[in-house]
Amino acid sequence: MPKYSYARSLANAQKVNWRIEEVLGDRAFDPGRRWLPLRLSGASQVNVLDEDERRKLTQVEMASYAHLFGYVEEFIAPKVTELSRDFALEGREAFDALTSFAAEEVKHMHLFRQLRGRVDAALGFETSLVGGESATARYVLSKSSGAVLLLTACIEWLTQRHFTEAFTEDAGLDPFTRQVFRAHWQEEAQHAQLDHLETLRAFAALDEAQRDQAIDDLLELVGAVDGLLQQQVALDLANLARHLGRALDEGERAELEQGLLRAKRWTFLESGVTHPRFQELFAEVTTPAQQARVGAALAGLLEPARA
Repeated sequence: MPKYSYARSLANAQKVNWRIEEVLGDRAFDPGRRWLPLRLSGASQVNVLDEDERRKLTQVEMASYAHLFGYVEEFIAPKVTELSRDFALEGREAFDALTSFAAEEVKHMHLFRQLRGRVDAALGFETSLVGGESATARYVLSKSSGAVLLLTACIEWLTQRHFTEAFTEDAGLDPFTRQVFRAHWQEEAQHAQLDHLETLRAFAALDEAQRDQAIDDLLELVGAVDGLLQQQVALDLANLARHLGRALDEGERAELEQGLLRAKRWTFLESGVTHPRFQELFAEVTTPAQQARVGAALAGLLEPARA
């Protein structure tokens, strides 16, 4: 397993450090292109739409993709801020790295809010997106640190996979989309490494009962994430109907609902839990019995990773 350090992550973050104005500028989405890669989109899962309608589906999905990243960062930023306090007076490198991490997550939230605004401007209407960010953040933060950090590590690693396996490989993707998520990928690369270090630190302080509780909490959090994805699927369907300018019939809705949920589960859960770096971390902090419990729970939700 690669060796990570607070100092190296901080140094890399300082090299990358971008501003929102540099990433967004005065750019706008191209309505003639896909805005979300097919690998992350329900458009690759359905047959009831023609090519033009599939492209329009990726456009409304971009709103929810950006929104859901900003949504989870609502709990990541305060959690990392809390962790940094352990190093406030001793461990300067860790304190600086973690506070930089938290500040970058706040920046990402602002980036995604502005990006959603540009989606809405390009579509000509305000997209419907799942709400309750603050309540969800409070709920997540009420769980054990071990569980919250494992969920966070999953999210950070999946951002890496999305860019390298989806955004860079889709030739029909809007270059604006690729530019935005390249910037996001660059900073999240440091966050994934810091999550790794903090997860190891959190689990080192837990006894056997506390580790079991962390797994219980993790399973509860995964179920909550899936619930959010299901809510957003329904909203995506409403956004799509509005973008197409027509109602969806019962057969279309059924296939689209299934395809969108399958795509979102892969995007926001499976692509993270199957990432090799996350699997290495998870194996290091859990027992085979705990791993089996999580695997059994996920089997009810996830399909094998797509090629």
